[in-house]
Amino acid sequence: MKKVSLLPLFIFCFVLNAAAQSATVLIEDFEDGNSQTNLGGYWYTFNDNQGGGKSAIEQHSWERECFVTSGGYESDGMLHLDVILDKGNYQWDPHYAIATTVAKTASLNPSSCAGLSYWHKGVAHELRLETTEITDYDFYSIPVAAAADWTLVTIDFSNLSQGGWGKKVALNLSNSIKLVWNINKTSGSFQIDDIRFVKEISYKKENNMTILPAEIPAPLAVKGNVSSPLNDLSKKYLSKGMNLASWAEAKKIESGDTKDWKYNEATIKLQAEQGLLGIRFPIDFDLYVVDRRNVLNGNNQKIEIEPMLYTLLDSMNLWTKRYGLSLTVDYHAYDGSYNRNSSKDQKFRVATSSLWKVIAHHFTNEKREDLFFELTNEPGLSLADGEYIDQADWNLLAQMMIDSIRKVDKTRPIIFGDTKWYSLDELIKNKPLKDKYVIYCFHMYDPFVFSHQGAAWANMASTKNIPFPYSPERWSTEYRDFGIIGGTPQWIKNNMHNYYKEGNKQFIKNRLATVKNWAFDHQVPLICNEWGAYPKAAKIEDLNAYFKTMGEIFSEMDISWQVWFGIMDTENKLLPGMADALELKKN
Repeated sequence: MKKVSLLPLFIFCFVLNAAAQSATVLIEDFEDGNSQTNLGGYWYTFNDNQGGGKSAIEQHSWERECFVTSGGYESDGMLHLDVILDKGNYQWDPHYAIATTVAKTASLNPSSCAGLSYWHKGVAHELRLETTEITDYDFYSIPVAAAADWTLVTIDFSNLSQGGWGKKVALNLSNSIKLVWNINKTSGSFQIDDIRFVKEISYKKENNMTILPAEIPAPLAVKGNVSSPLNDLSKKYLSKGMNLASWAEAKKIESGDTKDWKYNEATIKLQAEQGLLGIRFPIDFDLYVVDRRNVLNGNNQKIEIEPMLYTLLDSMNLWTKRYGLSLTVDYHAYDGSYNRNSSKDQKFRVATSSLWKVIAHHFTNEKREDLFFELTNEPGLSLADGEYIDQADWNLLAQMMIDSIRKVDKTRPIIFGDTKWYSLDELIKNKPLKDKYVIYCFHMYDPFVFSHQGAAWANMASTKNIPFPYSPERWSTEYRDFGIIGGTPQWIKNNMHNYYKEGNKQFIKNRLATVKNWAFDHQVPLICNEWGAYPKAAKIEDLNAYFKTMGEIFSEMDISWQVWFGIMDTENKLLPGMADALELKKN
């Protein structure tokens, strides 16, 4: 991190009457031309460069121009940066951030304030509050929309949320905090001024939603259950499973010491004791390929595996056998190596299908019938918005992977899911692959506004209090009661308006009936091996109701399941009520 001299330009002066002025505390108006705030903190920047990114800024020079808005506000200074986001070799979304520290003093305690206000013009960004209590980077934040003209942004602290995978920690503003403006979506001009703590925030009724009676759809007919030995095998071993999520699929594991692992033998033993029957292990194989880049682009046809991959796979294989849990080895390519370009590249297809042959060969002496290979999780998982993998291209690669596995293992059960995040809508457009030992998979998070409330990666970080099932008694006419803010995308608002029709058991059953009937027509097994609800913003009684409903649906429709998130705490213990909701053993 480096301190920078912030060179002001022009912006509005937030002119307030005496009463309003006393209800705010000025943090910075950028009119003194130095790198220190009015409260004594210093400004600094940080970015993605240390991780291989190339994001940068161009800082404007000082201009003494008085800018006056139509409302009469004027200013002699502001912060104006041109941000250039460049991912480079950075694994995650590129970013460039500016920040300052606010210390608690005898005259100022931020916890006594209701929120923060500032004027903004330019690209969308994230406003983040960093506190010392949060040590896993899952800080409280809120998205702020782009603004073509100068806009007064008011941040209500009650709308801030932890939208990531870290430990849930209460927001504490009584100690020193860092204010961070993080630009991570779009390059362009970014301007702010007149940053203030706000003592009180009042709201007017907006009536942007309507309270309606729940509308339950008519049931869709289900043709029947699949009858086959493979379906029996799937039901026996792939029901009531959990994912070892947000670990080996997201990064390369360097340490061979299992004490350093997020999931180890104690985790597997605990899940068996809690009544789970299967483990899905998402892991990005190609991170462990020696000379990975040249192998994937076809310049090196020899596949050599770093020993750590086998350490991880063998450990999970040993532990799941020891405690009586099935194991699904899931090639979870999280880093975007499988994209629209590589999906059409025959050299890439040959490399990744050959990689599966190497993995399958490693397990040739493993005779357990409850070991499953999953070809590639959610093809195109890390693609940019609007980019996708053509179904025909994915089918071609999937069949090549199967053929490669069959050269060394003729009967190992294989799991296949379709494009667009294992969409069931895509799957029912498809035909079964040319292999009789394939189990067909989909992922299910309907209704999405319930299951992803509070999730930053879904642009829903601020959303909260959405009930399940929908209830007129618990609904509201106001977006703000559900944490819907100016930066919330329109599709989420649309889903909220439809929730009275979609937040119920029958709507979900009807969604699943389409894929269930497809499986019956082709007599192939089905599994939903990712589903759940993000637990940080939902109330526990709603989580329990949702998981109980989903468990009942999967049982009624003879569909195996493995949950991704929402039933465990940070120590992988079942949340209160989950044992009853999913008919598992109690803690």
